[in-house]
Amino acid sequence: MLLFFPVLFPTQLQAEVKRVVIIKLDGVPENVLERELARIDPLTHKSTLPWMDHVFAQGGTRLDNFYVRAISLSTPSWSLLDTGQHLEIHGNAEFDRYTYHVYDYMNFFPFYVGYARSLRVDMPGVEVLDSLGIPLLIDYFPYAATYQSFQIFQRGVRWKTLQDALPSRLSHSLRELLDEWTIGFEIGSAVEDQTERELIAKLADPSVQYLDYFTGDFDHIAHAASDAASQRLALQRIDALIGRVWTAIESSALAAQTVLIAVSDHGMNTQPGVYSQGYNLLQFFSSRAGGGHHVVTNRHPLDEYKLSGLDPFVSEVVTPSDESLYLKGQAGDYPTALLDPDGNERASVYLRNSDFNALQILLLQINRPALGGTAGKESDPAIRRAAIAAFFQIVDRHRDEWSSTVRELSDELAALRRAMEQRRSEIKSQPKKWTRAQRDAGLDKASRRLSVELDSWREQERDYSAYLSALSKLLDLEPAEFDRRRLTAGDLIPKRAMGDANSVFDLQNYIVGPAPSDSLDFERINYPKLLSGLSVRNNVQPGVSSRPVDFIAMRIPDHAIWLYADEDHQALILSHPGELRYLAIRGLRQDAAGAIHYDVAPLAPGFPLRLFEDENLHVPDTNREEWFSAWHSELDWLHATHETTYSNAIIALDEQFLEPAAPSGSNLLARFNHRRRRLAEPDFLIFANDHWNFNVRNFNPGGNHGSFLRASTHSILLFAGGADTGVPRHFEIREPYDSLSFVPTILDLMGRHAEAAKLPGRPIQELLPGPTARHSSSASHTTCCAATSSTQAPQDFR
Repeated sequence: MLLFFPVLFPTQLQAEVKRVVIIKLDGVPENVLERELARIDPLTHKSTLPWMDHVFAQGGTRLDNFYVRAISLSTPSWSLLDTGQHLEIHGNAEFDRYTYHVYDYMNFFPFYVGYARSLRVDMPGVEVLDSLGIPLLIDYFPYAATYQSFQIFQRGVRWKTLQDALPSRLSHSLRELLDEWTIGFEIGSAVEDQTERELIAKLADPSVQYLDYFTGDFDHIAHAASDAASQRLALQRIDALIGRVWTAIESSALAAQTVLIAVSDHGMNTQPGVYSQGYNLLQFFSSRAGGGHHVVTNRHPLDEYKLSGLDPFVSEVVTPSDESLYLKGQAGDYPTALLDPDGNERASVYLRNSDFNALQILLLQINRPALGGTAGKESDPAIRRAAIAAFFQIVDRHRDEWSSTVRELSDELAALRRAMEQRRSEIKSQPKKWTRAQRDAGLDKASRRLSVELDSWREQERDYSAYLSALSKLLDLEPAEFDRRRLTAGDLIPKRAMGDANSVFDLQNYIVGPAPSDSLDFERINYPKLLSGLSVRNNVQPGVSSRPVDFIAMRIPDHAIWLYADEDHQALILSHPGELRYLAIRGLRQDAAGAIHYDVAPLAPGFPLRLFEDENLHVPDTNREEWFSAWHSELDWLHATHETTYSNAIIALDEQFLEPAAPSGSNLLARFNHRRRRLAEPDFLIFANDHWNFNVRNFNPGGNHGSFLRASTHSILLFAGGADTGVPRHFEIREPYDSLSFVPTILDLMGRHAEAAKLPGRPIQELLPGPTARHSSSASHTTCCAATSSTQAPQDFR
């Protein structure tokens, strides 16, 4: 057998991949692709997508069950696919709670202009990953051996591509150029066409090992239209692209050693005949009932979509509330809610720390004129003394926490200043001019990154220092200071800052204004309960729920994620190393001391994710209650749930709320960057019910994504390879995999096993050389789901 083994399996043993070509398809769902692949064109009697059928279905390998590991948004989804590392970026836009900085990951225009002015080198998402030391897949290859298209995680800009693409499209009148369809599609398609021409030309160069091409065409169409014909046309354009690229690969010198891959970042919750309904969360949070917040978004809302809405350089828009209970006219200095509704089946919500609200309201009480008095006179002495005492009770409650923040952040900023001095010296030593060979090696861009990072450090040092200064004033304040001078919010409350994240107690007792009575109490809102109860009265689609909110999710202490559907239907996703557990509960609350209490509930229909009642839940032939009472590995959860309505939501939620590991050792800069990532986390996420969306810029009627619904998380992954690559032909893999498997699989295919082994994802074994893995691909894996333990989580914990 040993003698005949190389003869029986020559391809597997001699597999060689020298080049990988990736077609990145934004938002293409597996079910729509399969629908169009199976559809026969009555004129040609072939598949509606003939090239994809020929290259991948007949000549390559398809994964039937490939899923977004985390939330089904473009930026976090592509970050998983581009790095193979656990999630660090959790939304399409993120906000820093201390400095108000907006991470606007999908806004290309400021990036291009900044690049032209030598102020930027890489897209914002790449800058964040670089600060954490996380490489992209493209970084595994020499700079000169790569070709990258325009995309979210983009390094550098090829001006020649833009120069060659745009002149023919810039002959429109001003009115035509202002039309968003002209800008979005005509210019965008011109750049894509030029990128394709360059990619095909690069295929003739055997030294190029990595090439990718990104298109968002299908995602744009599917957001706007749910009919099959429109989506078919978008897929047929992609199909023709794949045909042209495959033809170029086959005629290249590395045809036999090239692997072509088509992958999408997420699916799309789109259904013919159903409109995706929009609910305006911005309007809700601005309203009296929603708290009267001044709300910040990274784009203009729909009701302002005029010339101001066309400004491509906007990353921060404040929508003032006329119903604020204590901050009217102060939206610029004191916004109290940050909202990212992009996605659009979910929204991330940052609320100003509830105790910051209380301090500002108490300051108004302290400085309020006496009843019946005139402006400038003091308020009732007893009320004033009580307000001052209440003010210091809040400060004292946070004193240890705030003092620790001031001490630690001061050390980190001192380290940042030292790094800035070193960087200035490093920049001075860089060449003033670059040779052609140095540019071809990307050394000029590497040098410019040093300057860009230094500019970013200056901004961080300035903004965090301002926040520390305000916090230090609060800590140094003494009651007698109120008798010496009139102190206002501008003296003590950090402007344009949310402060620390709100706890469950804060959100269940959130302070939105002074109490209606003439007392020192506050008006409060229980946000989980209020949001879950939202409903509309004019629902025009009987098949769509009148309640836009599915559930709210947030991280709570002890490595748990709280899912709230209503008071009686809640769940905890509990985690400890290597295992997860779903626990149905009711009535979770947190007391003022920080202890969390809840009642364990018997499993029944209606709990978040609706797994218990889902007929596609695959668990062993035992009692479902017994299975849910145990801990299970990620793989067991994936096998059990991937075909349910919420697919891999248990794993995806754990990934979405995964606490980043604190850096080890005494590296203060690493600790500072870790802190900045934590400060970019929202208080909670709101997930929309099926066929609802929260996109206040443009309520996409065709379909949306952003949730954990299978329609949104089920993406595509297709492989086709030359004769020497070992990629199987006409092969389907039914075993479920997720985003973290993508990069290690590519590295393993290229023989870079040591690098692949350092990544957390599970390589797709069925694609890799070796007969055993191939034969296991079609086996059923539901027997893998046996319970591993029955550890009971405590009902009360801190």
